[in-house]
Amino acid sequence: MFINEGIDGFEKACQKWGIKGTIVECKDTSEYESNTRAAANEGYELIIGASWEAGSIISELAEIYDDISFGIIDTMVDSKKVKCVNYYEAEGAYLVGVIAALTVDGASHNYGSINVSQSASSFKWRYGFAQGVLSIDPQAKFTFNYVNGYSEVALANELARQQYEKGCLFINSCAAGGDTGTFQAALDKKFYTAGQDVDLTSKSNPYIITCQLKGAGESIEYLVDLYMEGKWNAENETLGVADGAIGAIWATRDSQISSRPSQLSDADMIIIKQAVEDIKSGKINMRVMPEETTGIIPLI
Repeated sequence: MFINEGIDGFEKACQKWGIKGTIVECKDTSEYESNTRAAANEGYELIIGASWEAGSIISELAEIYDDISFGIIDTMVDSKKVKCVNYYEAEGAYLVGVIAALTVDGASHNYGSINVSQSASSFKWRYGFAQGVLSIDPQAKFTFNYVNGYSEVALANELARQQYEKGCLFINSCAAGGDTGTFQAALDKKFYTAGQDVDLTSKSNPYIITCQLKGAGESIEYLVDLYMEGKWNAENETLGVADGAIGAIWATRDSQISSRPSQLSDADMIIIKQAVEDIKSGKINMRVMPEETTGIIPLI
């Protein structure tokens, strides 16, 4: 879904500027390398990667093709010739945490999260979510599990059920393609959950309360605009809530799929909207991450 959002943004930018653009889909890392190399050899003036998997080959080709502008989103690469756009995901995770605590409303102080891996990248999602919950529910404790893959549907489902048995009534799913497993467990066990990157709320699954949003389409459109306006540069940028690139359903944008959950009252919405404004103003700072140490997040 994140990639599809990026494709939509690219097509919108091409239509806006009246230019011809080519979308190259890659199934795995090897195709990213071969397809990007082919695009460079075919003489494209601007090449944008929409996945971290393209980072290595784009960095390599940027050192060879001085006449091509290279950009990438959702990662940073070690090259002064590549324009990188990354995100402050912890800001969106914080908003999901606020929504989670308001949804549960004290019925349980246990919260879960299913993540791809236990890494520095994952910590941004875990820490942001925990801080958002704790801002509403200071008695909260957390449990985290890791599926160690991007499409582990069955494992995410199993781990979510285990977290529910620990008393978790809201489980944040950050398991990429495995999120559907968490969603099915939520529907079966009737606990609340959230997805990532795009609006994954569903009329058939009312337990998906919100989703963190990451603006792939807006980011790619922004890069095309920079190029077409003659403002291209290789300075890296990290975007967040204040830039309109990160958010959460019901916090920064309403769902176009589902109606607002009954668990979120008008009074709750005031709290959620205030959290958005506090992040924008810097009163809530989720841009500087502490080191992941024992005890920094209270565990069940």
